[in-house]
Amino acid sequence: MITVKEIAALIGVSPATVSLALNNKEGVSEETRRKIRKVAEEHQYALPQVRKNTLRGSIQFVKYAAHGMVVEENQGFIASIIDQIEIECRRCSYDLIMTGCNRDTAVETFQMVAAKPSDGVILLGSEMSEDLIRMIYQIHAPIIVIDNPMSYERVDSVVMANESIAYDAMQYLYQIGHRNIGYLHSSVRVANFEKRQIGYEVALEKLQLDQTLRIPLTPTLQGAYSDMKAYLQKDHAQNAIQSVSAFFADNDTIAIGAMKALQEFGCRIPDDISVIGVDDIPFSAINTPSLTTMRISRSSIGKLAVDTLLKRIAHPDSPNLHIQISGQLIERHSTKKLNSSPNS
Repeated sequence: MITVKEIAALIGVSPATVSLALNNKEGVSEETRRKIRKVAEEHQYALPQVRKNTLRGSIQFVKYAAHGMVVEENQGFIASIIDQIEIECRRCSYDLIMTGCNRDTAVETFQMVAAKPSDGVILLGSEMSEDLIRMIYQIHAPIIVIDNPMSYERVDSVVMANESIAYDAMQYLYQIGHRNIGYLHSSVRVANFEKRQIGYEVALEKLQLDQTLRIPLTPTLQGAYSDMKAYLQKDHAQNAIQSVSAFFADNDTIAIGAMKALQEFGCRIPDDISVIGVDDIPFSAINTPSLTTMRISRSSIGKLAVDTLLKRIAHPDSPNLHIQISGQLIERHSTKKLNSSPNS
């Protein structure tokens, strides 16, 4: 019987290429694959049997977007989490079925998922409101929600530790001398941002700082830029901006959009105003100036989501888990230490 080495010699390829082709592996062109299999069949080489499907089952990923401002326009933050979920499902031999829905199609989609449940469901809850959260209870399958705190809900979740992330960002600004810290917050209701507002306010209280300037901005690059620009055109804007030495922003997208408007207004960042964001989206590192931010590990969210769901599948009656991912300070050039501060 002909050998792999002999097949390789007949066709003029390496034995490794022959092995890849005969075992239906990637890395071989379809034309070369056909030639190799044809020669193997002609010489009665025993082709490897196609392996039966070794997948353990399937996991349904439901991506809900109410407006898309966080899910679609946050510079790939959510996409990175989804990529990691795909990797983990493949590693654990589960097929990942992707389903997307919005406000108009959410009811129908949830009914469909409930009618034909997979082994488990991962739900992206970044933009979910409380009324939609209630709909998940019709799904009688193991489920985990990511990117939504799911406070007081009997459902597993993996989310950023939003309150402590905001608090840590404020404490960092305090440690480098800032005492008048404004807040660039989302004008659109998002559960994560509401938790970050709590962290901001707790920091004001614990650090004994006065309430100061708060500016609502649309959580997109263009929206934050336009809203900030409109605010800066108001009569009182000059005095208001001069009353703060730093801003905490709900996320990097808001921070970067606002920074562009502030710079056009004549503010030097960080000489006049320091700015810190949350997420560490890719654009933060190449922005001018580069943005100081609280980095969130997207890979950790994805890995923990799949791991927790698989444990729920194996142990359906175990207590619910609400897992929070802490942030890591990434200090760049949008913040500056003050030489002195009035209350230090």
